[in-house]
Amino acid sequence: MTKWLSLFLLCSVQIQGAIAADSPALRAARYYAQGLERPLLQIRSGAALIQACADRLRPHCSKEQREAAGRAGALTLLDELTLFPQRPAEDPVAGITRRRDFERKMNETGAALLHEAGAYDRELFARFLATLAVCPADDNPEYLLSLQAMKLVNYAGFQAVPLDELTQLLVDETRRVEALEEQMRAAPPEDCQAARKLGEYLMQLMNAKLGPWHDARRTQKPPAREFDFDKPKAEPADEARKPDDRQLAQAVAGNFVSVVATELHLIVYPDSEARIKAIADAQGY
Repeated sequence: MTKWLSLFLLCSVQIQGAIAADSPALRAARYYAQGLERPLLQIRSGAALIQACADRLRPHCSKEQREAAGRAGALTLLDELTLFPQRPAEDPVAGITRRRDFERKMNETGAALLHEAGAYDRELFARFLATLAVCPADDNPEYLLSLQAMKLVNYAGFQAVPLDELTQLLVDETRRVEALEEQMRAAPPEDCQAARKLGEYLMQLMNAKLGPWHDARRTQKPPAREFDFDKPKAEPADEARKPDDRQLAQAVAGNFVSVVATELHLIVYPDSEARIKAIADAQGY
């Protein structure tokens, strides 16, 4: 009992310290962190499936997946992102008894990652657009036009939203931005400026993420497939994407989500930077 009481008191002191150290920058990080836990949960599920190829699911995995399991470190890194403490409600590996079960779960997890990462992208754009509307700044027209162009590249290119659905998506976005504007107007001016500054940096990351989609011919090589779930080549293509497009999108979505989550975590918990870097270096990331 004494052991658990001591642990509880330690946690209480840490929480109080975090609250006392609160600042506009920290609040801005939490502002943009909302919704990011959902794609991170899908990355966790995919990483757990690959990691299980080392033992529980080994007979159902390909040679490449077994090799990936031997160097899997995604879960270790995700565990360090304590800004996102959520865990899957169910064991991703549960119920898998055949190779077809494994392939189906991998396919579902990859599709869910794209869906949730796309939802976070839309929320990220809405939150940043709200800061542009509320926080004073001298924005030139070219900046605003480039932002809108980047947003359409994301929706129509990266997310492959059908044109007949794009109009409704933009209408929904406008309503979301208006609601966030009210929230931003109720916040202290320094919070607004901090959210705007951090949002500009996240938009730079977004622009880098969308590099392959700025070129309609897809001439750029895909990035390192850090969170690619190695989908079987026999997976049937859906109508919106070709298999290579979907595979590239999953890799890019996972990498972007993990980078943004790490950046936001380090703003809130800067003391963890050395530990996270050491884990990443040890895992070869």
